[in-house]
Order: sequence, then C-alpha cells, then structure tokens
Amino acid sequence: MGELLPSDRGEVLKHVFNQYDRHGKGELSPLEVQNLHGDIRMGGISYPQVLASMKYVCGSLDCCTLEELHDLLQEMDRRYFLVQDLRWEFSLLDREHKDTITEHQAMWMVQAMHGKNFSKRKWASFLQLRAVPGSPLAFPEIEVLLCNVKSSLDVLQEREEEERERRERLEHERLRQEEERRERERLERLKDEERRRKEEVKYSKMTAKQRLEEDARRKMMEEEEERRHRQQELEEEERRREEQRLLELEERGREEEERRRQEELEKYKDAEKIVNETELEEADILERLRVVREKLQTETDGRKRVELQEEEQRLLRLLRDLKHKRIRYKLKVAIKERDRYKLEYSVNEFKTEKVEDVDMDLEKAERLLREITSRDNLRRAVSRREIEELEKAIATIKRNGLEVQLARELIEANVILTRLRKIQRIRSEILELKQSTVAEIRSYQKPPPVVHTVMTATFLILGHKEKETKDWKTVQALVGKTGKDGLKRRCLECDASKIPMETARRARQLLEKQELDEVRDVSAGAATFYVFTFAMVEECFDIDERGPLPDEETNPTSGPSPGEKAGKAGRQRVDPTKMTIQRSRQVVTNSGTAAVATELRNKTPTRKK
Repeated sequence: MGELLPSDRGEVLKHVFNQYDRHGKGELSPLEVQNLHGDIRMGGISYPQVLASMKYVCGSLDCCTLEELHDLLQEMDRRYFLVQDLRWEFSLLDREHKDTITEHQAMWMVQAMHGKNFSKRKWASFLQLRAVPGSPLAFPEIEVLLCNVKSSLDVLQEREEEERERRERLEHERLRQEEERRERERLERLKDEERRRKEEVKYSKMTAKQRLEEDARRKMMEEEEERRHRQQELEEEERRREEQRLLELEERGREEEERRRQEELEKYKDAEKIVNETELEEADILERLRVVREKLQTETDGRKRVELQEEEQRLLRLLRDLKHKRIRYKLKVAIKERDRYKLEYSVNEFKTEKVEDVDMDLEKAERLLREITSRDNLRRAVSRREIEELEKAIATIKRNGLEVQLARELIEANVILTRLRKIQRIRSEILELKQSTVAEIRSYQKPPPVVHTVMTATFLILGHKEKETKDWKTVQALVGKTGKDGLKRRCLECDASKIPMETARRARQLLEKQELDEVRDVSAGAATFYVFTFAMVEECFDIDERGPLPDEETNPTSGPSPGEKAGKAGRQRVDPTKMTIQRSRQVVTNSGTAAVATELRNKTPTRKK
C-alpha cells in the first residue's frame, strides 16, 4: 500500500479520503472504497471482498469513515495478497483446467485455510444457499469464505446458534419421549382392559368349585408376585443407596487423589535421575573396591595391608549405603509410575535388604499395591461374572478400606452383581419347578399364542432355529426330554456369552409382544421361562455392549504374577450350575453361586520378565 510515515499518515489519509468523498458526506460507500483500493493495488479486490472487509472492520456494509479507513485498507490489502496465493492453490486442484473444483475439494481447501476455526455449520449453510447445489465451484464463489477471519461476533453468534439448536433438540427429544410414554400407557390400558374382559368372561363360565380354585390360584400368584416384587424393591433400594454412597465417596476422594498425585509427582520428580546417579556411583565404588582387593593380595608390608583393609571396609560401608539409597529411590519411582510389577519387585527388594524406611515409602507402596491388586481382582471378577468371586472381591475392597479409591469400579460391580443374583434367583425357580408344571406346558394340544411365543423365544436362546419351534409338536418333544437334554437342565447350563446377538434380538422381539402378567394368567410355568429368557437376553446385550472379553492373562496391569500363571495352567473353571446338578438336584438358595460365566475382558499384553 506504499510507505506512510507515522507523522504524516493522518494528513495523507485525510487527503485521500477527501479526494474520493466527492459529495462531502464524511463517509465512503463500498464502490468508492473499491475504486480507492483499485487505484492503490493494481486490479484491487472483488466487490464481495470489499463488503466482507467493511463488515469485519466497520461493522457495516454501507459506509466507511475517516477513522476506519486505515484499518479497512489494511484488511483489504490482506485479502488482496491472500487471494493471489489462493488462486495458485486453486489452480493446483483444478487438474482438468475447467476453472472449477468439486465441493469436497473446496471444503478441504476451506478447512485447511481455517484449521480449528473451520465451522461445519457455516459450510453446510453455504452449500444450501448455492444456486445449483452439488455442481462444481468456481474460485469467486469461495474466495470470500477463504479470506474471512472469525471475529468475536461470529464466535458469539455461533455459540448462540449451537445453544439454540441444542435446546431445540432437547425439546424435540422430550416431546418425543412424552409422546412415546403416553402411547405406551394407552396400549397398556387397552391390554389391561382386554385382559380383565377375558377374565370376566372366563370367570362367568366357571362352576362354583372352579371359581374357588381360580380364586385360590389367583391369590397365591398375587402373594408370590408381591413377595418377589418386594424382594426386588429391597435389592434395588439397597443397590441405589450403595451407589449413592459410593458416588459421594468418589467425589470426596477425587480431589484428595489429585492432590496426592501432584504431591507425589513433585516429591519424586527427580527420583529416576537420583537412581541413575546412584548406580554410576556404585559402579565407581565397585571398581575402586576391586583395585583395593587386588593390591591387598600382592601387598606384603603389614602397615600398608592394614590401611588397605580399612579402605576396603570403608568402601563396603559406602557401597551398602549407596545400595540402600538406590533401593529407596527405585521404590519412589515405582510409586510414581504406579506399576504393579515394579512395586512388587521394589517392595520385595526393600524388605530383603532390610532398608530403613526413612520416608515411610514402604507403607505407601504396600497400600498402593493392595489398591492395584484389589482393582485387578475386581475387574477379573466382573469379567468372569461369577457371584461368589464378585462378592469376595467387593468384600476384600471394603476390608482394606479402598472404597474411595475404587468407587467407580464398585458401582459397576454392584450393578452386575444385582443382575447376576436376579438370574440366579430365576435359575432357582426353574430348578424348583414341579414336573407337573412343565407337563402342563407339554399337555397343550393347541397352546395359547403367548405360551407358544414364550417357548419359541426360550428354545431360540438354547440354540434351536425358529423354524423348528413353529410346529408345536416339536416344542412338545423338546419340553418332554429328560437327562442332559432336559429343559430345566439346559436352562441351568445356558451361557449368555454364547448366545448370538441375532438370536438375542429375535428373542427380545418375540417377548416384547407379551406382558408378564398376561403370560402368568395363562401359565405359571411359561411365566417362569419368560422371566428367565428375558433376563438372559438382557445379559447378552450387556455383554455385547462391553465388547469382546479376551484372556485376562494378557493384561499387564491386572494379570497374575508368574507364580499364579503356573498354578493356573492345569486348573479349570468349575461351573456352579453343573455342581448343583451333580448334587442330586439340591435346591439352590438365593445366596448360592450362579454360573453365568462369560469370556474374560481387558486384553492387553503381559509383561515378560
């Protein structure tokens, strides 16, 4: 734009401004500003670029005052030189020399120009406002977008738009959920009315004796349902209280944990350096000790031998002190890195060498090792999904006072434990089913649709194809089998981790068409299998959401020690359900151990020593 001295810049700008302000309004229009800049820079910039410059500097598209002229000319200069470079880059993308590029290339160019300030919303708006969306873009279409700089006003407007869109999405989601809730309630009311009507019709056709039997059956089922519902409410309430307590502990312990970690980082920041320096000093002392001992072997003078022996003892004491110092600082490094294997090795070395615990690091390392081991054991128990192991891991954490440090893991473990107990309770109910109840399902010649649907879903998760169960005679044959192929035994041995997701989705689709009360009114046995199948499908979906569960031995932070691996090589996992069957079908209590064994999780490579 030429050289302007600070002393006469104002006079020059005023003179230039007055030359182009032909009407003496004290302001310049966009066309006058374009002519001014075109006379300074050959060719100048396009009219849309002029308007964009005025909007950025003056905040208006109508006029420019004398006070704004200098900043406006600088902005227009920036765009002028930037356009020259961008035209060259545009030509590189235009390989066919059609003076156009694709929308994807244009977006890449704009994104490369703006970096983290690139706005997908603005780009989408720009594409929607094009005369022919989807057609190739010429350079004049995007030159203003390329040269624009995001101002504070743009940032504010974009935030306001994002907040408005977020509120609209939330409101739309709320209205959708409200509509779905009302629709569900309406359908439930219709089903309840239809069920009551059918019961009234059925009840009116009964004899007095049948009515008494039906009333007794209904009362017994209501009492059983109320007992089961009360037990579930107590368990859920206990789980919620425990989860709330753990969340409070986690919130309280998070700041303490952060403060402790910062202190450890500050306290042990030079530990690695000190360990390295100590090792070098040890090597130097060992070399000196070797020289002294060689001299001692060849020296014959008694006085000098005494001196060499004293020097040898001094070097040995110094070497011992350096070794203890190295062990202490290696323990500090292990605490800082929170590495299980380094901690185990350092603690063992610390105790073997009987190093004096000056900074109380040994106690801290042992506490940290207990925390890491407890976390690993809990994760392993969660991945195995066995009630006994989960209860043992949770009890160990509470006994060691690690609830604050492992609050998040405990919440997850309690959720899974509640689900596993529910499955175990259902398994117990299946085991306690009387043969007459199962025989009732088999005795139907033309079964009610709900019974057929429930048994179809049950045999689906047990590994049968749906086309097999369409014929009720096939279902009757499957229900009537005994021994290892018996229905009750197969339900007890069912493993949710081995159910294919397509099968689980289809089973859930079938069960969602029915209501538990509707099934229970028709057949108590079918209701038990309904609850069991639904619980297994939920467990299958939970396993799928958590992803595949690799071998636990491949986890470097939670894997067992080498000794544990050796003992585990010949050890096989025992299925508690099979143990139940082998004990002459002894009734399983609610506190018994369930066998919902799944593939193990958290696959990471094991550290090799």
